[in-house]
Amino acid sequence: MDSGTFTFHLSDVFVGDAKEMSWQHSGIDLLDDGHLVFASPNGSTLVIQDLLTGKCQLIETALSEMHDVVNAKDGIWACDIGHKYVPEGKKYVDRFSRSRVAKIDLQGKITQELMQPNLEQFNLKAWSPTGITIAPDGDIWIADGYSSYLILHFNSRGDFLRSFDGSKSGQTFSCPHAIRCQVTVDGYELVIADRANQRMIWMRPDGEIIRIEKSPFLTSPSGITRYRSGFLVTQLWGTLVYVRDDGLVTELISGPDVHKDKGWPNSLDNSGSPLRPQLVPGSLISPHGITSNLAGEIFLTQWLIGGHVLRGEPIS
Repeated sequence: MDSGTFTFHLSDVFVGDAKEMSWQHSGIDLLDDGHLVFASPNGSTLVIQDLLTGKCQLIETALSEMHDVVNAKDGIWACDIGHKYVPEGKKYVDRFSRSRVAKIDLQGKITQELMQPNLEQFNLKAWSPTGITIAPDGDIWIADGYSSYLILHFNSRGDFLRSFDGSKSGQTFSCPHAIRCQVTVDGYELVIADRANQRMIWMRPDGEIIRIEKSPFLTSPSGITRYRSGFLVTQLWGTLVYVRDDGLVTELISGPDVHKDKGWPNSLDNSGSPLRPQLVPGSLISPHGITSNLAGEIFLTQWLIGGHVLRGEPIS
């Protein structure tokens, strides 16, 4: 597997109000029928896209900024971080709302909601969950990447069970941005994109650390998906990385390294106001969520004004 055999078919998705030009900050997943699901740039509208026709079904929800979305047998789980950049004239301002983790049916109705745990970490700042995964036994795992930096464990009924801070790895988590389950012969383990620590963590459900992966290529791990004999990892700073089960870390797509530029991930006009960036085919600016299907195709979102969803051919 090398970068020369990996290409993207680019597809821009404008499903919100084009005049609003909100920032898309969404994860992405596939439903059982193969349709793609992600949040629109406005953050509150769920998008279900038919990959054969390209047509999108828009589902309005009561959430404000769906940061991660994952398929469940009886609905879609979504993490609402409770914060969004919204346009106000030529500027973007902060809008805050209640952070939530909720399951939504295909009519947009909330059918289950997790409550913020009663932990001292939330006495001064509410949780802001960025990642969610559902274990084979139905338990729910949350990465609170924008607040407490804890991994939170709930049962299928929504009862809070326990939390983990990553200290058993020798370093507490710092912006654990994404979390996914990996099935094993004796159950499952958790894979965590510990973004600010620039590492990937493998953890058992009891908190035991199995594996720590650091590499010069792991600079800003943001989204993860199981892919063949490893994991594909989006890096917010503009790259796509493959972390194999045997420990080899390969950079598949290199970005233009613009994350330190003023205005990133967007462009700036002459007055310094943010604009949707120019998207260059095959190049990444701020990859965020990622998923893949059984055929080996890859789908990812980018964090930027107006939204961007990309589709990649299978890696060979």
